[in-house]
Amino acid sequence: MVSLSRIIQPSTFSLLGAAASLALMSVPTSAAETAKETVLQQPTLLAQVDMDSLGLDAGENLLAEAEAAIDSQNYDLAIRKLQAARENLNQTSTSYQEIAAAFTGIDADISGALRTNARDAAQMRDLATLRQALIYRAQGQAELAVPLLVEIVQSQGPARDLGLDSYRQLFELGFVSRPYRRTGSEDPSAAVADVARPLNQDDSPTGIRAAELLMAEAEGAYAAADYATAADRLQSARKTLNTSSSHYQTLFTTFTGIDSRVSNEMRQKALEAAELRDQATLRLALAYQAQQQPTLAIPLLVEVLGSQNPTRALGKQAYDQLLEIGFVAQPYVEAEETATTTEP
Repeated sequence: MVSLSRIIQPSTFSLLGAAASLALMSVPTSAAETAKETVLQQPTLLAQVDMDSLGLDAGENLLAEAEAAIDSQNYDLAIRKLQAARENLNQTSTSYQEIAAAFTGIDADISGALRTNARDAAQMRDLATLRQALIYRAQGQAELAVPLLVEIVQSQGPARDLGLDSYRQLFELGFVSRPYRRTGSEDPSAAVADVARPLNQDDSPTGIRAAELLMAEAEGAYAAADYATAADRLQSARKTLNTSSSHYQTLFTTFTGIDSRVSNEMRQKALEAAELRDQATLRLALAYQAQQQPTLAIPLLVEVLGSQNPTRALGKQAYDQLLEIGFVAQPYVEAEETATTTEP
């Protein structure tokens, strides 16, 4: 297990500091009229009470509670607090954006202030997301850390510190193989030169390597006529490859126009994952056919055909299987190009 202290630097939680306690005045309860008068004299009190569960202050409180839980090594509690903070701050940021949009062209001061609040909430949300990802990584749960790190890179971009730190985490995990070095920053490749990168190992929990191993297990099970096991492994492979392809596509889009080497590699990785996914899908359809379950095989074959198209090898194989099942009646014969020569 990776040491949490090695991954989380001492300054990680210094950006927000400890959240200030919310001081609430007690409301007299001796008489209904007295209570009503007290509330009218304190117009901000109800707003403070309502904001206990939503808003920037609530998000800061949850982050502070998560920090305390990490200090006491109660990582399960820390994750719950960070997840709650992420949800709170995401809703807060979205709400501020919507209100700001409503005031655009009506009151520039209000609109500008609300957009600033939206950015602050989004920044805190991404910080909470990174903390959660670091805990997952320290616990050896790379499959949970990767989507959170990709989310931050997409939100922040690699030019900002949080985005750069998140991409470096993906590099250290082995989800990406090309380092990104922002001008003036340290080259991250040297820091992990001798470190085993989890997602490149044979026990990888997610990513292309994990899917390749699952597909190899499925091939062995299929050869042994254990079609149920083959189908189970192929379903898992399809899931991780589809997720990986989506993550790589997100990173490709994020780095386009920033670093062509990284964006090109992310595009190739996305294509590689998608190609393997379609291979796994075709094999899964064959496993269902072997079990006399054509109703399960047909939608998978259609899926491959739609992804690959009939002119490519996988697409043609998928169509041929649909023909064999009887779902389609017209065979597809690829037109041969004929070359003509002219006598000199």
